[in-house]
Amino acid sequence: MKLTFFLLLVSFMQVSATLHSQNAKVSIQVKECLIEQVFEMIEQQSNYVFVYNHEQISKMGRITGNFKDVEVSQVLNACLKGTGLYYELVNNTIIVHFQQVEKKSVLLKGRVTDRDSVPLPGVTVRMKGTTVGTATDVQGNFELLVPEETSSSVLIFTFIGMKQAEVTLKKGVFAHVILEEEVATLEEVVSYGYYNVDKRHMTSSVTSLKAEDIMMPGVSTIDQMLEGHVPGMIFMQNSGQVGASPKLKIRGTTTLLGNQAPLWVVDGVILTDPVNVDPAQINDLDFVNLLGNAISGLNPNDIEQIDVLKDASATALYGAKAGNGVIVITTKKGKAGPPSVTYSGTGSFTRRPRYSDRAIYLMNSKERVDVSRELVERGVYYNNVDSWVGYEAVVQDYYNGAIDYKEYNRLVSYYETLNTDWFDIVCQDVFSHSHTLSLSGGSANIRYYASLGMSDENGAIKGENNKRYSTTLNLTANYERFTARFQLQGNVSSRNYNPSELGVLDYAYNMSRAVPAFNPDGSRYFYQRTSGSMPVYNFNVLNEMDNSGDKTKGSAINMQAHIGYNVIDDLKLEGTLSYAVSNTNQEIYFTEDTYYVHKLRADQTERNDMCPVGGELRKSDVRNTNWMARGQANYTKNVGNEGKHNVSGSAGLELNSQRYDGFNITRRGYHRDRGKLFSSVPQTYTGYYNQFMASANALGVITENLTNSVAWYAMAGYDYDNRYMVNLHIRGEASNLFGSRANDRMMPIWALSGRWNMKQDILKSVDWVDDMALRGSFGYQGNMLSNQTPNMIIRQETDYTGKYGEFHSKVAHYPNPDLRWEKTASTNLTLDFSLLKNKINGSVSWYYKKTRDAFLTKTISEINGITQYVVNSGTLVNKGIEVSLNFTPINRVGLDGGKRGFVWRIDPQLGQVLNELVNNAINNRNNVLRDEIEYTDMLTGDVDIAGEPLNTFYSYRFKGLSSVDGSPIFYGAEDELQEELSKKYNNMEREDVFLEVMERSGRREPYLQGGISNYLGYRNFGLSFNLAYSLGNKIRLLKLCTEYGTTNPHPSSNLRREFVNRWRKPGDENYTNIPALNTVAGAHSNPWWSGGTNMTHRIASNVYEMYDNSDIRVVSGNYLRLSSLSFRYNVDDRFCKKLGLKSAYINLTGTNLFTIAHKKLRGQDPTQSGSSPSVNLSVRPTYSCNLSITF
Repeated sequence: MKLTFFLLLVSFMQVSATLHSQNAKVSIQVKECLIEQVFEMIEQQSNYVFVYNHEQISKMGRITGNFKDVEVSQVLNACLKGTGLYYELVNNTIIVHFQQVEKKSVLLKGRVTDRDSVPLPGVTVRMKGTTVGTATDVQGNFELLVPEETSSSVLIFTFIGMKQAEVTLKKGVFAHVILEEEVATLEEVVSYGYYNVDKRHMTSSVTSLKAEDIMMPGVSTIDQMLEGHVPGMIFMQNSGQVGASPKLKIRGTTTLLGNQAPLWVVDGVILTDPVNVDPAQINDLDFVNLLGNAISGLNPNDIEQIDVLKDASATALYGAKAGNGVIVITTKKGKAGPPSVTYSGTGSFTRRPRYSDRAIYLMNSKERVDVSRELVERGVYYNNVDSWVGYEAVVQDYYNGAIDYKEYNRLVSYYETLNTDWFDIVCQDVFSHSHTLSLSGGSANIRYYASLGMSDENGAIKGENNKRYSTTLNLTANYERFTARFQLQGNVSSRNYNPSELGVLDYAYNMSRAVPAFNPDGSRYFYQRTSGSMPVYNFNVLNEMDNSGDKTKGSAINMQAHIGYNVIDDLKLEGTLSYAVSNTNQEIYFTEDTYYVHKLRADQTERNDMCPVGGELRKSDVRNTNWMARGQANYTKNVGNEGKHNVSGSAGLELNSQRYDGFNITRRGYHRDRGKLFSSVPQTYTGYYNQFMASANALGVITENLTNSVAWYAMAGYDYDNRYMVNLHIRGEASNLFGSRANDRMMPIWALSGRWNMKQDILKSVDWVDDMALRGSFGYQGNMLSNQTPNMIIRQETDYTGKYGEFHSKVAHYPNPDLRWEKTASTNLTLDFSLLKNKINGSVSWYYKKTRDAFLTKTISEINGITQYVVNSGTLVNKGIEVSLNFTPINRVGLDGGKRGFVWRIDPQLGQVLNELVNNAINNRNNVLRDEIEYTDMLTGDVDIAGEPLNTFYSYRFKGLSSVDGSPIFYGAEDELQEELSKKYNNMEREDVFLEVMERSGRREPYLQGGISNYLGYRNFGLSFNLAYSLGNKIRLLKLCTEYGTTNPHPSSNLRREFVNRWRKPGDENYTNIPALNTVAGAHSNPWWSGGTNMTHRIASNVYEMYDNSDIRVVSGNYLRLSSLSFRYNVDDRFCKKLGLKSAYINLTGTNLFTIAHKKLRGQDPTQSGSSPSVNLSVRPTYSCNLSITF
């Protein structure tokens, strides 16, 4: 409240000054003084501004007088007496001119605003060719006297930060003048973080987006809005869970072991993720990031522009951190004018999964009971069954005489028609809402923007939500040669999830619909679960969800101060200081009434019970602190007689420090329902003390990382006549991460780029070409691992388990002094064009990136103390083509004298990314670049093979079904050939065997992605939609035989609906490729290649796992998605005026409404692979309503 009052007070100072000046008094003593000097003295002692004709005034005689504390009018009356001059007062402007009785004057009136109808105070209004003028008041209004004999007058309007406008005004007509922002505005400027560049002078590869163009109500973070808008960016959203961050890759993959995500920069300052996650985990295509990324706390409504920096020329100034590209976010700044308050509120409805969805291809109750009948009729032997429920329980009770035949038939009929909706049990249709209140305004010298935001996003899975509270303050000021900026961004967040151990969606997906969730009286139905020697446990999934949780609280604050000083007109010095701190606190708990704790207790004996009392609490605390200091000098100069030669340069020094402090601990004996207390565990439980309490998790793990770096950087540019431009960027960096013997700790990263605006040289006479330019760049990008060190790090242990009963130490990190950073040579060519009177605009780019010294893991002898070591030995190539187009087939706006014409815009975007490993293979026989791999690495694509794209995965070669029992058969693993094959395989290396039994299926990442945005507008209505497409990847279907839908189901398990068409009798193998149920105990569980006399390399677990990972279960991952559809109505200005509003609009939006993909996916989300260890929630359709009001 105090801040709001202060900003309002600053804004209204102009009004107060104007009112006060009307009664201002001055003291002036002059002798033989020019009258112009008297005017200057009055201006210095008051707020008046004089407007007069210099030639007329200079001919007047000199003035002598002594005025002490008198009103201005008295001074003017005495000085102008007998001169033939008179004066008029218009607001705070005094107009002095000759009195001409024969000529009359008329008063012109009007109002000056920006394009958002925000009034502009202090705009200079001058009649063209004269010094007659005035200035607008705080409401943007002006009045000006002009000679009556002119039917119309040309007025010139000038204001800092706005384009000068010449407007012809007619007498008696109230004019509404709209000023456009100057060339150096966000619409025509690209932000590199360190400096801004006019788009017409840009030599680098950058995609620039205005936030308002991609804003989607109902989407809480800006990264989720980028799909289909950035050519060359691969966007992967593999989960629809609330708060899940998408995976972004810019122009391919330039590192194998390092983090492959782009660098985030906000207003020139680098942001870091709140929690350090192992790059291997982040890079895993199946990993779902629920902890958030660097910009998770940023309110999208506070963002003005996003610039995606792609090539070396654009990213060189960021050094070794920018090898994966840079995304620069520019936040909103204040606009000159009276305070403008904007409220934006959004309500969203998200639809939960349903069995009727195409993505849920599972058996209903009747189909599932039919499977149970077949199992019973074929005398199946249930092995390790943990629960007897449904049809199997009824059959047992009937055979045991517990129920009669009539009751048997009744219960069977009940289970056949039960159809429990497990997705309704664990999921929900949800309503979410978000609100933003912002304040903007200021004068020509000081501007401000402040906002408060709140987002409450609920997940489709019960108990999951994501809340965020944010605030932003941006103050900018300029005074003569000084400029200053202060920014503050803060956020507090709360995330609630079900622990991953519950696998809630997995449970709904796998649970038989012939098992009830509630008893007939409405109480929860508990069924018995057991395993091995564990006592029986009564299980209900809602009880598990009620007694466990994963809660994360976060807070972050980012502060930045910037000051600039123009030493001379051509030289400016700048200094920036930033500080950021974030805290993340996570608690995962399980009470004693959960199946998780029940399993910890095993047989509940003192020897094996790992949680004798209470439940478990895992606690993680992370504090991330960053500071940065930067000093920079900028020079620009126009030289030559005509000023056609422009030279510019920047140089700076930057210091960075990042400190990461983490603490993790797991405690048991936890009683959440008793004041969150811990119980002591009796000493008799030896297993608990000897195993759990001696572990690192129970003792607590402290993590401390400190990364310091110092860098210098420079930029030099030359521009001739706005046609030929050349730029050089260079940065040298030293860090405690670089190898001490690598000899490149300060080796610079550099890039050279240029631009040729071709229109004036070779296309001047081509009328249909409005503009054309060629851009090119070559340079280097870098990357360094954050978990490597040139020095040996010894960890001191605390226990006395050593041979001599003393403290001992372990080697935590082995030294790696020869490790160099990965270096990527990047080449880029881009053709920009504008055709047919700007109806067609766009660019076509080609790029080639070659990474040398890529990090690879090398297997070494265990005698060294470790088995793997990171070395520089990889080579990667990424190349592709990007196309960005903007068509405006129809644009009638302004042709009818207003904004009511029809307009149609279409913006297709296309980005191709091809990559491959090109190094010489470590193993010349099979090109495998890793020494030790397992068959699972081949199946998931986690294997590096020279000559193949990254994330290339392999599959078993399906041969058919057995005519005996319907089990699957595969080439290279046939039972009848086991003697021949075992001899062959035992003489081969493991990797060669894998390549023998498997074949290449394709790459998991798409190589072509893009979007097609459309906008249609008429009068106050607008309709827009965005189609996103992805091409080139292959996807494995969800598992059919193992885990998801199994061939040997337990009574509580459901099956995929494909099993309706399963093999049932000999001869069916001619009509179906769906295996039979595995009804024989132990059959196919120990194949010949994994045991017995013919044992060879382990190529799989069993043939049913091979079926799930066979080529017959691989389909195209191409898709076309309607990512957003939006209808907007802008409330008429006249109606807004009646309500006291400046503007208002309402927006109805739907996101992720439908996806067109391969028919064999049967609705399976194409972004989720069947090789994932669990079924993730698909991206859910969301419907939103947004209301925005400005007053």
